[in-house]
Amino acid sequence: MAVPEELSRDQLITLAHRQAAEQISAMAAQVSDLVEANEELGAKLARLEHLMSRNSGNSSCPPSQGGGPGKTPPKQKKRRDPTTRTRGKQPGAPGTNLAWVDEPDERRARYPQGCCDCG
Repeated sequence: MAVPEELSRDQLITLAHRQAAEQISAMAAQVSDLVEANEELGAKLARLEHLMSRNSGNSSCPPSQGGGPGKTPPKQKKRRDPTTRTRGKQPGAPGTNLAWVDEPDERRARYPQGCCDCG
C-alpha cells in the first residue's frame, strides 16, 4: 500500500471511508455480542431474584425449607456478659445433694413423716 503522503485527496477520502466502514462493522459485531450476553445475564438475574424471593409462605416449599434463600436470618441473641454474674448458688450456701454411701445397693424403707397419727 502506498504512503498516505503520496496519495491524492480522493484516494485519502476513499481510504478513510473504507477504514471507517471496517471499524463500524467490527464495533457492530461487538455490540451485537454484548447485547446477546446482556440479555442472557438479564434472564439469569431474573431467575435468581425469583428463587431468592421464594419462601414457604409464597411457594410450595415445606416450612422446614423456609429458612432457605430469600428469608432474612433470625437476629442473634445477646449473650450475657460472663463477668456480670456467675452461675449457680451463692458462695458459702449449704449444698443439698445425695451423699455417697459405702454400699450403694443397700435399700432402706423411707416413709413420709405426717402430722396425723397414721405416720
